[in-house]
Amino acid sequence: MRRYRIRLDWKPGSGRILAAATLTVVPVEPLEVIELDLARLHVSRVDLAGAPARFRHRRRKLLVAAPRPLPAGEPVEVTVHYRGVPRPVGIPELDDEAGWFTTREGIRVSGEPVGAPSWFPCNDRPDDKAAYRFEATVPDGWQVCANGTLTQRSPAGRGRTTWVYEHAGPMAPYLATLAIGRFVFHEQSGGPPGVLLRNAFPERLAERAAHDFGRQPQMLTAFTELFGPYPFEAYGAVVVDDDVGDPQEAQTFAVFGTDRVDGRRGYEDEVAHELAHQWFGNSAGISGWQDLWIKEGLATYAEWLWWEACGEAGARTLAAEHLAELRAADPDTVLADPGPAALFEDWVYSRSALTMYALRLTAGDEKFFRLIREWLARYRGGNGGTRGFIALAEQVTDMSLDGFFQEWIYRRALPGIPGPGPGAGRPE
Repeated sequence: MRRYRIRLDWKPGSGRILAAATLTVVPVEPLEVIELDLARLHVSRVDLAGAPARFRHRRRKLLVAAPRPLPAGEPVEVTVHYRGVPRPVGIPELDDEAGWFTTREGIRVSGEPVGAPSWFPCNDRPDDKAAYRFEATVPDGWQVCANGTLTQRSPAGRGRTTWVYEHAGPMAPYLATLAIGRFVFHEQSGGPPGVLLRNAFPERLAERAAHDFGRQPQMLTAFTELFGPYPFEAYGAVVVDDDVGDPQEAQTFAVFGTDRVDGRRGYEDEVAHELAHQWFGNSAGISGWQDLWIKEGLATYAEWLWWEACGEAGARTLAAEHLAELRAADPDTVLADPGPAALFEDWVYSRSALTMYALRLTAGDEKFFRLIREWLARYRGGNGGTRGFIALAEQVTDMSLDGFFQEWIYRRALPGIPGPGPGAGRPE
């Protein structure tokens, strides 16, 4: 996929949308049928290269027939016209849902891992990235947040306004987000030059939220020094007026709920985590969900690095706490492929972060952070997997790390934290 253009008109009373999505598809091989993911919404028409096309929509799959085979490498536009009331996609393995949710005053999208088809047709794979344009029409008095930057806001007639966001990405479908509500926008200064820092908060919580997210510029500066330049044009958080639980990873605009606003920065670790995902998971994506440990390990370890930068609990202390918790939990699967049911369990995040911490101790500070920067440079705008990470780690460190990764990601038994290797500092 090369580009998505998503146009939708939202009705707050019924929750219905009238939408059209234009997808620029680039076949990697000759195609007779374009297969897309789309859940529950009614498709009224599909155009292929500007002409009506035959299609079939069932079981969350939209199949578009080409009148003749589409040549490999030649872009073609598919426009899907659809309508309905979007609802989250059920994930039986996780006993959870993802996608389009109704909030107290609007909607939010939390797409990870399979929620994107709840509101637009897509090739719902973490390794298929594209550019995006969102055009959302809502009643006057409502605000819209989406990935990228707001490029236009114009009257649409009959007391409605169209908000346009553009994001060159590239971005995986699960990272696409949309929030509609009654927000106040809040810009921050003090981050690296050229990066727009903007947030959206419910008006009744704006003061407390501004405090809770107030150190994002300092976080951005600290992470830029550790990981390299921030990879996108903008960043911020949208706080929707509802309880969300764990925040939602989304490219350039992370999604939080009001249950994460306490006026005391009590969830600042999660603020750091979602910001770190812009490097790990968003810019340098994963090839498949079995590689989740890479992005979650680095984002969770970034929380520890933030606390170190603040002069608070250091990585050594946090590692000891997580190690004790993991020994008590004793999960019965391995990190390299925990399976769908365990994909987002707390132990996956903890053991992934411990793996990164142990790798830093084994390789030393200079080589560890060189590895991270090289990973980000190599896979910027793309996707990498476990084998690639291991190969790059051995190349950068000039060490045989087969035994290390066997212990940490391929075996169930939990190893101990290694002592510092050559050139290692003391991550406290």
